[in-house]
Amino acid sequence: MTANRHKARGINAEMFFGCFKTLIHSVEDIILAYDMPSDEKLSKYIELRRILDAMETMAVNDWECKGLDEELELLSGKNRELTLDKNKYENIFEATSDIVLVIDQAGAVLEMNTAAKTALKEDALSEGLLAYMGLSDYTVDEFLESFPYGQMHEIRMPNDNAIYSMVVVPLKKVSLASAGYVIILNDITLMVDQRVKLEQVVSERTAALRKSEKLFRSLFTSAGEGIILVDKELKIMQVNEKGADIFGRKVSELEGHNCISFIHPDSIDNLLAASAIKEGDVWHGTVNGITGSGDAFPASITVNKFHLGGENVLHLIIRNITQQMAMEEYLRQEKTKAEEMNVTLRNVMKAIDQEKEELQLTIAQKVTTSIIPSLQKLASEKNSDVRTMYMNILRDQLTGLSHSTGSINNQDMMKLTKSEIQVCQMIQSGSSSKDIADCMNISFETVQTHRKNIRKKLGLSGKDVNLFAYLNK
Repeated sequence: MTANRHKARGINAEMFFGCFKTLIHSVEDIILAYDMPSDEKLSKYIELRRILDAMETMAVNDWECKGLDEELELLSGKNRELTLDKNKYENIFEATSDIVLVIDQAGAVLEMNTAAKTALKEDALSEGLLAYMGLSDYTVDEFLESFPYGQMHEIRMPNDNAIYSMVVVPLKKVSLASAGYVIILNDITLMVDQRVKLEQVVSERTAALRKSEKLFRSLFTSAGEGIILVDKELKIMQVNEKGADIFGRKVSELEGHNCISFIHPDSIDNLLAASAIKEGDVWHGTVNGITGSGDAFPASITVNKFHLGGENVLHLIIRNITQQMAMEEYLRQEKTKAEEMNVTLRNVMKAIDQEKEELQLTIAQKVTTSIIPSLQKLASEKNSDVRTMYMNILRDQLTGLSHSTGSINNQDMMKLTKSEIQVCQMIQSGSSSKDIADCMNISFETVQTHRKNIRKKLGLSGKDVNLFAYLNK
Protein backbone atom coordinates (compact mmCIF):
# COMPACT_ATOMS: atom_id res chain seq x y z
CA MET A 1 0.00 0.00 0.00
CA THR A 2 1.49 3.33 -1.03
CA ALA A 3 -0.29 6.63 -0.63
CA ASN A 4 1.31 8.06 -3.79
CA ARG A 5 -0.24 5.27 -5.92
CA HIS A 6 -3.74 6.12 -4.67
CA LYS A 7 -2.97 9.85 -4.95
CA ALA A 8 -1.91 9.34 -8.56
CA ARG A 9 -5.23 7.60 -9.26
CA GLY A 10 -7.05 10.81 -8.26
CA ILE A 11 -8.13 9.83 -4.78
CA ASN A 12 -8.03 12.77 -2.38
CA ALA A 13 -6.77 12.64 1.20
CA GLU A 14 -10.26 12.50 2.79
CA MET A 15 -11.28 9.45 0.74
CA PHE A 16 -7.99 7.62 1.27
CA PHE A 17 -7.73 8.11 5.01
CA GLY A 18 -11.47 7.44 5.46
CA CYS A 19 -11.09 3.98 3.92
CA PHE A 20 -7.90 3.41 5.89
CA LYS A 21 -9.66 4.21 9.20
CA THR A 22 -12.58 1.93 8.28
CA LEU A 23 -10.15 -0.95 7.66
CA ILE A 24 -8.45 -0.36 11.03
CA HIS A 25 -11.78 -0.37 12.87
CA SER A 26 -12.79 -3.66 11.14
CA VAL A 27 -9.56 -5.39 12.21
CA GLU A 28 -10.04 -4.13 15.76
CA ASP A 29 -13.58 -5.56 15.79
CA ILE A 30 -12.28 -8.97 14.61
CA ILE A 31 -9.69 -9.11 17.41
CA LEU A 32 -12.26 -8.13 20.01
CA ALA A 33 -14.59 -10.89 18.72
CA TYR A 34 -11.97 -13.76 19.11
CA ASP A 35 -12.60 -16.36 21.77
CA MET A 36 -9.51 -15.93 23.95
CA PRO A 37 -8.65 -14.68 27.38
CA SER A 38 -9.08 -10.99 27.99
CA ASP A 39 -5.41 -10.43 28.85
CA GLU A 40 -4.27 -12.04 25.62
CA LYS A 41 -6.97 -10.21 23.66
CA LEU A 42 -5.76 -6.85 25.14
CA SER A 43 -2.16 -7.68 24.34
CA LYS A 44 -3.04 -8.49 20.71
CA TYR A 45 -5.10 -5.33 20.44
CA ILE A 46 -2.25 -3.11 21.73
CA GLU A 47 0.26 -4.74 19.38
CA LEU A 48 -2.13 -4.24 16.44
CA ARG A 49 -2.61 -0.53 17.38
CA ARG A 50 1.15 0.02 17.35
CA ILE A 51 1.45 -1.56 13.90
CA LEU A 52 -1.52 0.42 12.56
CA ASP A 53 -0.23 3.72 14.04
CA ALA A 54 3.10 3.14 12.34
CA MET A 55 1.35 2.36 9.06
CA GLU A 56 -0.81 5.51 9.43
CA THR A 57 2.25 7.66 10.02
CA MET A 58 3.98 6.17 6.97
CA ALA A 59 0.85 6.69 4.87
CA VAL A 60 0.52 10.33 5.92
CA ASN A 61 4.19 10.98 5.21
CA ASP A 62 3.96 9.18 1.86
CA TRP A 63 0.83 11.16 0.95
CA GLU A 64 2.46 14.53 1.72
CA CYS A 65 5.71 13.63 0.02
CA LYS A 66 5.83 15.12 -3.53
CA GLY A 67 7.06 13.23 -6.52
CA LEU A 68 10.13 14.19 -8.54
CA ASP A 69 8.12 15.68 -11.37
CA GLU A 70 6.05 17.67 -8.97
CA GLU A 71 9.17 18.90 -7.19
CA LEU A 72 10.76 19.93 -10.47
CA GLU A 73 7.61 21.71 -11.58
CA LEU A 74 7.36 23.52 -8.25
CA LEU A 75 11.03 24.50 -8.43
CA SER A 76 10.59 25.75 -11.96
CA GLY A 77 7.63 27.88 -10.88
CA LYS A 78 9.57 29.39 -8.01
CA ASN A 79 12.47 30.16 -10.33
CA ARG A 80 10.11 31.89 -12.74
CA GLU A 81 8.67 33.99 -9.89
CA LEU A 82 12.14 34.91 -8.71
CA THR A 83 13.16 35.83 -12.24
CA LEU A 84 10.07 38.01 -12.67
CA ASP A 85 10.68 39.72 -9.32
CA LYS A 86 14.32 40.22 -10.21
CA ASN A 87 13.45 41.71 -13.59
CA LYS A 88 10.82 43.91 -11.97
CA TYR A 89 13.21 45.31 -9.39
CA GLU A 90 15.98 45.64 -11.98
CA ASN A 91 13.62 47.65 -14.17
CA ILE A 92 12.66 49.82 -11.20
CA PHE A 93 16.35 50.14 -10.31
CA GLU A 94 17.20 51.34 -13.81
CA ALA A 95 14.07 53.39 -14.49
CA THR A 96 14.03 55.50 -11.31
CA SER A 97 15.35 59.04 -11.63
CA ASP A 98 16.91 58.76 -8.18
CA ILE A 99 20.60 57.93 -7.97
CA VAL A 100 20.93 54.43 -6.52
CA LEU A 101 24.30 52.91 -5.57
CA VAL A 102 25.23 49.69 -3.83
CA ILE A 103 28.40 49.82 -1.73
CA ASP A 104 30.21 47.19 0.25
CA GLN A 105 31.36 47.47 3.83
CA ALA A 106 34.57 49.16 2.68
CA GLY A 107 32.71 51.89 0.78
CA ALA A 108 33.52 50.61 -2.71
CA VAL A 109 30.72 50.97 -5.26
CA LEU A 110 29.51 47.55 -6.36
CA GLU A 111 26.67 48.65 -8.59
CA MET A 112 24.87 51.81 -9.74
CA ASN A 113 21.83 52.51 -11.85
CA THR A 114 21.66 54.50 -15.07
CA ALA A 115 20.78 57.75 -13.26
CA ALA A 116 23.88 57.35 -11.07
CA LYS A 117 26.11 56.69 -14.09
CA THR A 118 24.74 59.79 -15.81
CA ALA A 119 25.10 62.08 -12.80
CA LEU A 120 28.28 60.75 -11.22
CA LYS A 121 30.01 59.41 -14.37
CA GLU A 122 32.51 56.76 -13.52
CA ASP A 123 34.24 58.83 -10.84
CA ALA A 124 32.29 57.20 -8.04
CA LEU A 125 33.33 53.75 -9.26
CA SER A 126 37.00 54.66 -9.44
CA GLU A 127 37.27 56.85 -6.35
CA GLY A 128 34.74 55.19 -4.11
CA LEU A 129 31.55 56.87 -2.96
CA LEU A 130 32.92 58.35 0.26
CA ALA A 131 35.85 59.98 -1.56
CA TYR A 132 33.51 61.28 -4.26
CA MET A 133 31.34 62.84 -1.56
CA GLY A 134 34.38 64.54 -0.01
CA LEU A 135 34.37 62.16 2.96
CA SER A 136 37.57 60.32 2.18
CA ASP A 137 38.69 60.57 5.83
CA TYR A 138 35.56 58.70 6.95
CA THR A 139 35.25 54.97 7.40
CA VAL A 140 31.94 53.35 6.56
CA ASP A 141 31.15 53.07 10.27
CA GLU A 142 31.89 56.78 10.78
CA PHE A 143 29.82 57.57 7.71
CA LEU A 144 26.88 55.59 9.12
CA GLU A 145 27.32 57.27 12.50
CA SER A 146 27.09 60.70 10.85
CA PHE A 147 24.31 59.62 8.49
CA PRO A 148 22.24 56.93 10.26
CA TYR A 149 20.25 54.67 7.98
CA GLY A 150 16.49 54.90 7.95
CA GLN A 151 16.66 58.72 8.05
CA MET A 152 16.72 61.36 5.31
CA HIS A 153 19.85 63.51 5.13
CA GLU A 154 20.61 66.59 3.05
CA ILE A 155 24.08 66.73 1.46
CA ARG A 156 25.90 68.81 -1.16
CA MET A 157 28.39 67.15 -3.50
CA PRO A 158 31.75 68.96 -3.61
CA ASN A 159 32.10 68.45 -7.38
CA ASP A 160 28.93 70.38 -8.32
CA ASN A 161 26.34 72.70 -6.83
CA ALA A 162 23.63 70.04 -6.67
CA ILE A 163 21.96 69.29 -3.34
CA TYR A 164 20.70 65.77 -2.65
CA SER A 165 18.53 64.08 -0.07
CA MET A 166 20.21 60.82 0.94
CA VAL A 167 18.78 57.65 2.44
CA VAL A 168 20.98 54.71 3.50
CA VAL A 169 19.41 51.23 3.46
CA PRO A 170 21.39 48.22 4.79
CA LEU A 171 21.21 45.14 2.57
CA LYS A 172 20.74 42.93 5.60
CA LYS A 173 17.19 44.23 5.68
CA VAL A 174 16.67 42.34 2.43
CA SER A 175 18.76 39.27 3.28
CA LEU A 176 20.67 38.41 6.41
CA ALA A 177 23.31 36.84 4.19
CA SER A 178 23.84 40.10 2.26
CA ALA A 179 26.42 42.68 3.33
CA GLY A 180 26.75 46.28 2.18
CA TYR A 181 24.42 49.23 1.81
CA VAL A 182 22.13 50.83 -0.74
CA ILE A 183 22.60 54.61 -1.08
CA ILE A 184 19.63 56.48 -2.61
CA LEU A 185 20.23 60.09 -3.67
CA ASN A 186 17.45 62.42 -4.86
CA ASP A 187 18.34 65.76 -6.47
CA ILE A 188 16.44 68.40 -4.45
CA THR A 189 18.37 71.46 -5.66
CA LEU A 190 15.24 73.17 -7.01
CA MET A 191 13.32 72.34 -3.86
CA VAL A 192 16.11 73.72 -1.67
CA ASP A 193 16.35 76.89 -3.78
CA GLN A 194 12.60 77.30 -3.51
CA ARG A 195 12.81 76.65 0.21
CA VAL A 196 15.51 79.31 0.59
CA LYS A 197 13.35 81.79 -1.32
CA LEU A 198 10.33 80.90 0.78
CA GLU A 199 12.38 81.23 3.96
CA GLN A 200 13.54 84.65 2.77
CA VAL A 201 9.97 85.69 1.98
CA VAL A 202 8.80 84.37 5.35
CA SER A 203 11.66 86.20 7.07
CA GLU A 204 10.82 89.46 5.28
CA ARG A 205 7.12 89.12 6.03
CA THR A 206 7.86 88.20 9.62
CA ALA A 207 10.04 91.30 9.94
CA ALA A 208 7.31 93.41 8.33
CA LEU A 209 4.74 91.86 10.66
CA ARG A 210 6.90 92.62 13.68
CA LYS A 211 7.38 96.18 12.44
CA SER A 212 3.63 96.56 11.90
CA GLU A 213 2.95 95.08 15.32
CA LYS A 214 5.48 97.44 16.90
CA LEU A 215 3.92 100.39 15.06
CA PHE A 216 0.45 99.27 16.14
CA ARG A 217 1.60 98.96 19.75
CA SER A 218 3.14 102.43 19.59
CA LEU A 219 0.00 103.98 18.09
CA PHE A 220 -2.25 101.96 20.40
CA THR A 221 -0.35 103.11 23.48
CA SER A 222 0.31 106.75 22.56
CA ALA A 223 -2.96 107.56 20.76
CA GLY A 224 -4.69 110.70 21.99
CA GLU A 225 -8.07 108.97 21.87
CA GLY A 226 -9.40 105.89 23.62
CA ILE A 227 -8.99 102.66 21.61
CA ILE A 228 -10.87 99.50 22.62
CA LEU A 229 -10.90 96.08 20.92
CA VAL A 230 -14.08 94.11 21.61
CA ASP A 231 -14.96 90.51 20.62
CA LYS A 232 -18.30 89.32 19.22
CA GLU A 233 -19.65 88.89 22.78
CA LEU A 234 -18.83 92.59 23.46
CA LYS A 235 -16.12 91.54 25.90
CA ILE A 236 -13.17 93.95 26.02
CA MET A 237 -10.04 92.26 24.64
CA GLN A 238 -7.65 95.23 24.83
CA VAL A 239 -7.82 98.89 25.81
CA ASN A 240 -5.13 101.57 25.78
CA GLU A 241 -4.27 103.89 28.67
CA LYS A 242 -6.21 106.79 27.17
CA GLY A 243 -9.34 104.64 26.96
CA ALA A 244 -8.95 103.65 30.60
CA ASP A 245 -8.45 107.32 31.58
CA ILE A 246 -11.65 108.33 29.76
CA PHE A 247 -13.63 105.89 31.91
CA GLY A 248 -11.68 106.84 35.04
CA ARG A 249 -10.49 103.27 35.55
CA LYS A 250 -7.39 101.10 35.26
CA VAL A 251 -6.73 98.96 32.18
CA SER A 252 -7.09 95.80 34.28
CA GLU A 253 -10.56 96.95 35.42
CA LEU A 254 -11.77 97.09 31.81
CA GLU A 255 -10.12 94.16 30.02
CA GLY A 256 -12.08 90.93 30.20
CA HIS A 257 -15.35 92.69 31.12
CA ASN A 258 -18.40 93.32 28.96
CA CYS A 259 -18.28 96.87 27.63
CA ILE A 260 -22.05 97.30 28.18
CA SER A 261 -21.35 97.54 31.92
CA PHE A 262 -19.45 100.81 31.28
CA ILE A 263 -22.20 102.37 29.12
CA HIS A 264 -25.18 104.33 30.48
CA PRO A 265 -28.49 102.42 30.08
CA ASP A 266 -29.89 105.08 27.74
CA SER A 267 -27.02 104.43 25.27
CA ILE A 268 -26.97 100.61 25.23
CA ASP A 269 -29.26 100.48 22.18
CA ASN A 270 -26.81 102.70 20.27
CA LEU A 271 -23.92 100.40 21.16
CA LEU A 272 -25.87 97.28 20.12
CA ALA A 273 -26.73 98.94 16.81
CA ALA A 274 -23.05 99.72 16.27
CA SER A 275 -22.05 96.11 17.01
CA ALA A 276 -24.49 94.82 14.35
CA ILE A 277 -22.71 96.48 11.41
CA LYS A 278 -21.19 94.38 8.62
CA GLU A 279 -17.48 93.63 8.32
CA GLY A 280 -15.65 96.62 6.83
CA ASP A 281 -18.44 99.10 7.67
CA VAL A 282 -17.92 102.11 9.96
CA TRP A 283 -20.46 103.50 12.46
CA HIS A 284 -20.31 106.99 13.99
CA GLY A 285 -22.43 108.17 16.89
CA THR A 286 -22.55 109.29 20.51
CA VAL A 287 -23.08 107.38 23.74
CA ASN A 288 -23.08 108.20 27.43
CA GLY A 289 -20.35 106.43 29.37
CA ILE A 290 -20.02 105.80 33.10
CA THR A 291 -16.84 106.64 35.00
CA GLY A 292 -15.42 104.67 37.87
CA SER A 293 -17.12 107.07 40.29
CA GLY A 294 -20.50 106.49 38.63
CA ASP A 295 -20.70 109.83 36.81
CA ALA A 296 -22.11 109.88 33.28
CA PHE A 297 -20.27 111.68 30.48
CA PRO A 298 -20.99 112.17 26.75
CA ALA A 299 -18.60 110.47 24.31
CA SER A 300 -18.29 110.27 20.55
CA ILE A 301 -17.70 106.74 19.31
CA THR A 302 -16.49 105.33 15.99
CA VAL A 303 -16.95 101.58 15.46
CA ASN A 304 -15.27 99.47 12.78
CA LYS A 305 -15.72 95.69 12.36
CA PHE A 306 -12.93 93.50 10.93
CA HIS A 307 -11.89 89.82 10.88
CA LEU A 308 -9.04 88.75 13.17
CA GLY A 309 -7.92 85.25 14.13
CA GLY A 310 -11.01 83.57 12.71
CA GLU A 311 -13.58 85.79 14.44
CA ASN A 312 -15.10 89.25 14.10
CA VAL A 313 -13.61 92.01 16.23
CA LEU A 314 -15.02 95.49 16.92
CA HIS A 315 -12.57 98.41 16.93
CA LEU A 316 -13.92 101.28 19.06
CA ILE A 317 -12.44 104.79 19.09
CA ILE A 318 -13.87 106.80 22.01
CA ARG A 319 -13.45 110.49 22.82
CA ASN A 320 -14.86 112.39 25.81
CA ILE A 321 -16.80 115.33 24.34
CA THR A 322 -17.90 116.99 27.59
CA GLN A 323 -15.81 120.11 26.93
CA GLN A 324 -16.74 120.09 23.25
CA MET A 325 -20.45 120.06 24.05
CA ALA A 326 -19.97 122.82 26.63
CA MET A 327 -18.10 124.89 24.03
CA GLU A 328 -20.81 124.22 21.44
CA GLU A 329 -23.44 125.41 23.93
CA TYR A 330 -21.34 128.51 24.67
CA LEU A 331 -20.99 129.21 20.94
CA ARG A 332 -24.74 128.83 20.46
CA GLN A 333 -25.35 131.36 23.24
CA GLU A 334 -22.76 133.74 21.78
CA LYS A 335 -24.31 133.35 18.35
CA THR A 336 -27.69 134.29 19.81
CA LYS A 337 -26.14 137.32 21.51
CA ALA A 338 -24.39 138.32 18.29
CA GLU A 339 -27.63 138.06 16.36
CA GLU A 340 -29.35 140.22 18.99
CA MET A 341 -26.45 142.69 18.80
CA ASN A 342 -26.75 142.80 15.02
CA VAL A 343 -30.42 143.65 15.34
CA THR A 344 -29.54 146.40 17.81
CA LEU A 345 -26.82 147.77 15.53
CA ARG A 346 -29.15 147.75 12.55
CA ASN A 347 -31.65 149.73 14.61
CA VAL A 348 -28.89 152.15 15.67
CA MET A 349 -27.70 152.60 12.09
CA LYS A 350 -31.27 153.10 10.95
CA ALA A 351 -31.76 155.76 13.64
CA ILE A 352 -28.47 157.42 12.68
CA ASP A 353 -29.45 157.46 9.01
CA GLN A 354 -32.83 158.93 9.92
CA GLU A 355 -31.15 161.55 12.10
CA LYS A 356 -28.73 162.33 9.28
CA GLU A 357 -31.59 162.86 6.87
CA GLU A 358 -33.34 165.11 9.40
CA LEU A 359 -30.09 167.05 9.90
CA GLN A 360 -29.61 167.49 6.17
CA LEU A 361 -33.20 168.68 5.85
CA THR A 362 -32.79 171.13 8.74
CA ILE A 363 -29.54 172.49 7.29
CA ALA A 364 -31.11 172.83 3.87
CA GLN A 365 -34.04 174.68 5.36
CA LYS A 366 -31.76 177.05 7.31
CA VAL A 367 -29.59 177.67 4.26
CA THR A 368 -32.67 178.42 2.18
CA THR A 369 -34.55 180.49 4.75
CA SER A 370 -31.73 182.27 6.55
CA ILE A 371 -28.28 182.07 5.03
CA ILE A 372 -29.13 182.70 1.38
CA PRO A 373 -31.30 185.78 2.19
CA SER A 374 -28.50 187.11 4.42
CA LEU A 375 -25.97 186.60 1.62
CA GLN A 376 -28.26 188.41 -0.80
CA LYS A 377 -28.66 191.37 1.58
CA LEU A 378 -24.90 191.36 2.23
CA ALA A 379 -24.22 191.49 -1.49
CA SER A 380 -26.63 194.37 -2.14
CA GLU A 381 -25.75 196.48 0.93
CA LYS A 382 -23.23 199.27 0.42
CA ASN A 383 -23.02 200.51 3.98
CA SER A 384 -20.02 198.97 5.68
CA ASP A 385 -21.60 198.98 9.13
CA VAL A 386 -24.68 197.25 7.85
CA ARG A 387 -22.47 194.82 5.94
CA THR A 388 -20.62 194.09 9.16
CA MET A 389 -23.91 193.44 10.94
CA TYR A 390 -24.99 191.07 8.18
CA MET A 391 -21.62 189.34 8.43
CA ASN A 392 -22.12 188.78 12.17
CA ILE A 393 -25.64 187.48 11.60
CA LEU A 394 -24.41 185.17 8.86
CA ARG A 395 -21.62 183.86 11.12
CA ASP A 396 -24.10 183.18 13.92
CA GLN A 397 -26.40 181.41 11.49
CA LEU A 398 -23.60 179.17 10.19
CA THR A 399 -22.49 178.43 13.74
CA GLY A 400 -26.05 177.58 14.67
CA LEU A 401 -26.19 174.85 12.03
CA SER A 402 -24.08 172.56 14.24
CA HIS A 403 -26.40 172.99 17.25
CA SER A 404 -29.55 171.83 15.56
CA THR A 405 -28.96 168.01 15.65
CA GLY A 406 -29.96 167.29 19.24
CA SER A 407 -26.45 165.79 19.87
CA ILE A 408 -22.95 167.01 20.72
CA ASN A 409 -21.63 169.91 18.66
CA ASN A 410 -18.91 169.82 15.98
CA GLN A 411 -16.27 171.27 18.26
CA ASP A 412 -16.80 168.44 20.74
CA MET A 413 -16.78 165.88 17.89
CA MET A 414 -13.40 167.18 16.70
CA LYS A 415 -11.94 166.37 20.12
CA LEU A 416 -12.93 162.67 19.97
CA THR A 417 -11.16 159.79 18.19
CA LYS A 418 -12.94 157.55 15.69
CA SER A 419 -13.31 154.77 18.29
CA GLU A 420 -14.64 157.25 20.89
CA ILE A 421 -17.20 158.57 18.38
CA GLN A 422 -18.34 154.96 17.74
CA VAL A 423 -18.61 154.40 21.50
CA CYS A 424 -20.68 157.60 21.81
CA GLN A 425 -23.06 156.44 19.09
CA MET A 426 -23.57 153.06 20.82
CA ILE A 427 -24.09 154.78 24.21
CA GLN A 428 -26.72 156.97 22.54
CA SER A 429 -28.46 153.79 21.31
CA GLY A 430 -28.61 152.43 24.89
CA SER A 431 -25.90 149.71 24.65
CA SER A 432 -24.17 148.60 27.85
CA SER A 433 -20.38 148.53 28.25
CA LYS A 434 -20.34 144.70 27.88
CA ASP A 435 -22.40 144.90 24.68
CA ILE A 436 -20.05 147.58 23.30
CA ALA A 437 -17.01 145.40 24.14
CA ASP A 438 -18.51 142.33 22.42
CA CYS A 439 -19.58 144.32 19.35
CA MET A 440 -16.26 146.15 18.88
CA ASN A 441 -14.26 143.01 19.84
CA ILE A 442 -12.40 144.86 22.62
CA SER A 443 -12.09 144.26 26.33
CA PHE A 444 -14.48 145.63 28.94
CA GLU A 445 -11.62 147.64 30.49
CA THR A 446 -10.93 149.31 27.12
CA VAL A 447 -14.59 150.42 26.89
CA GLN A 448 -14.36 151.91 30.40
CA THR A 449 -11.21 153.79 29.35
CA HIS A 450 -13.03 155.21 26.29
CA ARG A 451 -15.96 156.34 28.48
CA LYS A 452 -13.55 158.07 30.88
CA ASN A 453 -11.75 159.87 28.00
CA ILE A 454 -15.08 160.95 26.44
CA ARG A 455 -16.29 162.48 29.74
CA LYS A 456 -12.97 164.30 30.08
CA LYS A 457 -13.04 165.69 26.52
CA LEU A 458 -16.68 166.76 26.87
CA GLY A 459 -15.94 168.52 30.15
CA LEU A 460 -17.98 166.13 32.28
CA SER A 461 -15.20 164.88 34.57
CA GLY A 462 -16.13 165.25 38.21
CA LYS A 463 -19.71 166.20 37.35
CA ASP A 464 -22.79 164.24 38.32
CA VAL A 465 -24.00 164.06 34.69
CA ASN A 466 -25.12 160.84 33.01
CA LEU A 467 -23.26 160.37 29.70
CA PHE A 468 -26.28 158.73 28.03
CA ALA A 469 -28.52 161.65 29.07
CA TYR A 470 -25.92 164.22 27.97
CA LEU A 471 -25.46 162.66 24.51
CA ASN A 472 -29.23 162.49 23.96
CA LYS A 473 -30.10 165.95 25.31
